[in-house]
Amino acid sequence: MAFDRRETAILLIGDFIILVASLWVALFLRNLAFPSLSYFETNIIPFLPMFVLSLVVFYIAGLYEKQTRPIRSVMGIRILGAQAATVAITAILFFVLPLSIEPKTILVLYLVVSVVAESAWRFYQMKRELGKEKRESALLIGSGAAISELYEEVRENPRYLINFVRHLETAGLGRGDIAAAISSALGHGTRVIVVDLSDPIVARDLSQLYNLAAEGAVFLEFAALYEEIFDRVPLEHFNAGELLESLPRRRAVYDVLKRLFDIVLALVLSLIALPFIGLAALLLSVNGGQPFIRNERIGSGGRIFHLIKLRSMLFYDHGDPELHKKNRVTALGRLLRKTRVDELPQLWNVLAGDISFIGPRPEIPKLAEVYEREIPLYRMRHLISPGLSGWAQIHDYDAPHGPADIPRTRRKLPFDLYYLKHRSFGLDLAIAAKTIRTLLTLSGA
Repeated sequence: MAFDRRETAILLIGDFIILVASLWVALFLRNLAFPSLSYFETNIIPFLPMFVLSLVVFYIAGLYEKQTRPIRSVMGIRILGAQAATVAITAILFFVLPLSIEPKTILVLYLVVSVVAESAWRFYQMKRELGKEKRESALLIGSGAAISELYEEVRENPRYLINFVRHLETAGLGRGDIAAAISSALGHGTRVIVVDLSDPIVARDLSQLYNLAAEGAVFLEFAALYEEIFDRVPLEHFNAGELLESLPRRRAVYDVLKRLFDIVLALVLSLIALPFIGLAALLLSVNGGQPFIRNERIGSGGRIFHLIKLRSMLFYDHGDPELHKKNRVTALGRLLRKTRVDELPQLWNVLAGDISFIGPRPEIPKLAEVYEREIPLYRMRHLISPGLSGWAQIHDYDAPHGPADIPRTRRKLPFDLYYLKHRSFGLDLAIAAKTIRTLLTLSGA
C-alpha cells in the first residue's frame, strides 16, 4: 500500500545503497578499471558524510513526503536539484580539507551516475506501486472549482498512486458530518483523506479529526497535492499570510548563491553575445531608428527599472493601447524575437541586479497597475526579482502581450506564485533546461 512506513523505509535503504553503488561506478568510470577494495575504502570514507547529507537533502526536498510520491513529473527535478545541492556543499569541503582524492572528476561522475540511478530507482518503485491491482483509495473533502479540478484529474487516472472514490462537498455540512464521513470511509477501506484546511467548515471541525489519525486515517493537505499535480497554486486556496511570514527566513543561502551564479553566467554569456548584439544593432541602425530601447519594468519590491532590448517593432508604444494598434513587429524584429537575440542586451540588467536569469516575467508599470487593481495577490509576484525566463513562461504559452489582458494574466499568476513558494536550484534547472530547448528549436515567440 502507498504511503506506509514500510515503503518509506524501502526508499531510504534503497537510496543509501544506490549512493554507495554510484560512487563505485564513478570510480570505475574514472579509471576504466574495477576499483580495488583499498581504493574504494579510501574514497568512501570522505563520501560517507555526503551520503548522509544526500538523505537529509532528499528529506528537505520532499522526496519522502506523502503527497510527492504519486507525481511522476516532479521526481526527476527534485532528485537533480537535491543531488546538485549536495555535491555543491560537499565540493567545498573536498577542496578545503586535505583529502587525497581527485574530487573534480569523481564528483561530476558521481553526480551524473547518482541522478540517473536515483531516478530509475524511484520510477521503478512508482511503477511497481502502479502495477498493483488496486491503487490507494482516497476521499477528497472541500468545495470550489480547484477541488473539482483535482478530483476529475486524479479520479480513475492510472498516473497516480491514489484514486478518489468520493468527493465530499463541505457546503451545508453540519457539525460532525465530516468526521462521520471519514469514519465511514475508514470502515470501507479508504484511509487516505485529502482535505482542504483553508475551508472554514473543515477548520470548524478540525478538532474532531485528530482522533481519526489514530484510527488509521492518512491526511494530505489539498493545496500541496494540487500544486504537485498541476505545477501551480490553487489561487482561491492560496495561503498568502503563511508565505509572507516564511519569506524572510527561507532560502537565504539559495538567494545569495543564485545571485553569484547570475553574475558569473552573465559575464561569460556577455562575451559570447557581444558580436551578435553588435551585428543586430548595425542592421537596425541601417534600417532606421535607434537599435536599443529601454523599457520601463517593475522589479523586486515594486522598484522601476529600465530593461534594455534590441528594437523588434517600429517603435516602443509604452504599453499604450492606442499606440499599440499602430505598431507592428518588423521583419528583422521577427527574426530577432524568434532567435531571442533581441533579449541579449538584458544581460546587462542581470549584471546590474535588476533581473535574474530565472524569475517571474517583468511587467510594464501601467499594466501592473491594472492587474494589481483587478487581480488579488498579483502584487506578491514582486517580492522577488523578475527573470529572463520563468515557471509561468514555460507553462503558459499563451502569455499576454500588448494591452492589459486580465483573464490570461489571472491564469498565469498561479504559476508565478508557485515559483515564489517553491523556488529552488532544482526548479531553476528545470526552467533553464526547458528554456534552452525552446531556444534551440527556435520555438520562442
